[in-house]
Amino acid sequence: MIADKQIVHPLGIIGVGNTLAGDDGAGNTVVSRLKEKYPDRTDIFLHNLETDPLELWDILPSANRFIFVDAVAGKPAGRLVEVSKKGMRRAWAPSLHNMDLPTVIKQLYILREEDEPEWNIWGVTIDIPDHLQDGLSPAVSEAVEDLVEILSERIESEDYSVEAPIIFEQFENT
Repeated sequence: MIADKQIVHPLGIIGVGNTLAGDDGAGNTVVSRLKEKYPDRTDIFLHNLETDPLELWDILPSANRFIFVDAVAGKPAGRLVEVSKKGMRRAWAPSLHNMDLPTVIKQLYILREEDEPEWNIWGVTIDIPDHLQDGLSPAVSEAVEDLVEILSERIESEDYSVEAPIIFEQFENT
């Protein structure tokens, strides 16, 4: 079981990506760093979604609101973006989680016969990986550090909103 069904956190921050594909693991890297920084926080649910988007079935009951941190295909690499909920194309097509998050979330809540929680996708633009590799490129690494700082400020101020800061660009990738 992923989430303790007895605890519903005010905010879940979920890293999405594949760390085997270099920059596609940007979201997972953000959440891993937050887990290291805040190991004892009980008000925030931090989790990495690495392979199966249907794992969200177990995750969604764990929080009232969600910020999904993901890599998205876009130029130049390293921009912070707020992704449209209309749908999004995965940054790395061979990824095991190639279904887009908006579709998965909507379908799971239809199955649950519940209303969707507040949620948003915060992205880092990346060049589409053409091979497997470890580590992040310099531009994406810098954006990851910025995201960790922004999310740390949210956590420390107990700001559980999901809206992206105004410095994020609006990104529609359908």
